[in-house]
Amino acid sequence: MSEEITKLPDQITKFMFEDAPVRGAVVQLEDQWQEMTQFQNYPASVNKMLGEFTAGALLLSSTIKFDGSLIVQVKGSGPVSMVVVEVKNRTTVRAMAKLREDAKIADNSSFQDLINADAEGQCAIILDPANRRPSDQPYMGVVPLVGDSIAAILENYMEQSEQLPTKISLASTSKIIGGLLVQKMPEDGGTANKDMDKDAWPRISQIAGTLKEDELLTLGQDVILRRLFWQEKIQLLGTEEIQFQCGCSKEKTDAMLKSLGKKELEDILKAEGKVEVTCQFCNKTITYSPADIEALFLEDSPMTVSKEDVPSTRQ
Repeated sequence: MSEEITKLPDQITKFMFEDAPVRGAVVQLEDQWQEMTQFQNYPASVNKMLGEFTAGALLLSSTIKFDGSLIVQVKGSGPVSMVVVEVKNRTTVRAMAKLREDAKIADNSSFQDLINADAEGQCAIILDPANRRPSDQPYMGVVPLVGDSIAAILENYMEQSEQLPTKISLASTSKIIGGLLVQKMPEDGGTANKDMDKDAWPRISQIAGTLKEDELLTLGQDVILRRLFWQEKIQLLGTEEIQFQCGCSKEKTDAMLKSLGKKELEDILKAEGKVEVTCQFCNKTITYSPADIEALFLEDSPMTVSKEDVPSTRQ
């Protein structure tokens, strides 16, 4: 019987090695990845890059205990000016790529061609706590885009910013994305003990590096771990379902437009005949007619409704 399966679950599985101070995670998204990108029209090379960053961000998020958002943000001078992936509470994700106006992008463009043309690009990892006070700044670590692949970029970040040796494999198509991470755990804090094989990291990271892209995109997670680490003792730490969650809504768009003011919106209506707002994460567009814009501001009029009757629009 073939070990390939027809449909892969949208999930991440965490694990650790029983006899070595090494942890890991494997992630795959199929249905949710297609839902994330169904309204986008990225060139194939951009879509592949965004998929690898999405899988990588999910893997990094699995390594921390954190109530809030982990955000991977990459900026550069190529035809793609920015990539943003946000993982909230390790189980919901959204992602977008911002292309420069009139950018010409080949389907076989490399990561460096797309976003790091002048070798001056940067990768930032941002941790934004759910309970952060407005006066507090989220944690941010920034490193240059060193490496010829997205996996190498993220490995360099973990090595330089967090001092955690990490091996990452990533794969992406228009239909499915996948990734594997193994990471050497810090010896301080009680995570390693004298009975552990402290020399296991070179062996495990080398084995992880043999994983092929087609295996990540066609095999079940249990099969991947069994094939790679059949000589190691692995303890599974649990599986979590991953969902795409954009976060945009008409209510939030209404509030944003109202913050611009009626005069500015009326100027747009005079020029365009309508107001359109497109979400950068899902590419859905909400269109407002002149009557819709007028209705937005009716609730602010004391002649039409009392303040007590209007629900708060604050998020």
